Amino acid sequence: MSQRIYPIFHKEKKIYFSDWTNLKTPEQALQVMTETSDFIVNLNQKNLLEIIDVKGSFATSDVLKSLKEINNKVKAFSKKKAFVGLTTAQRIILNGINVFSGTQIQGFDDLEEAKDWLVK
Repeated sequence: MSQRIYPIFHKEKKIYFSDWTNLKTPEQALQVMTETSDFIVNLNQKNLLEIIDVKGSFATSDVLKSLKEINNKVKAFSKKKAFVGLTTAQRIILNGINVFSGTQIQGFDDLEEAKDWLVK
């Protein structure tokens, strides 16, 4: 298992937490995104709850394109997904990803808010 994705529990529900913090290069971002998507696909479980923390990270157009592709690859396994630590620009990008991929990923400033929303 990657050190950047692991289960946490909130109100007795399992949530998969992905640490995408402080990714400063496209290569780092693509590697971590691929590790996460491979992990989710290999779990082969439906209705997963997921949090992805992106504080301190940035994305290029190539990274965003890959994120859209990866999101389409794993969306069949997700019940709900939340991003934490988004900048204003990243929230706008997330809204675009939701529109184009038909997902309802939510952005949060606070990890506890994200966990509460996921288990609701």
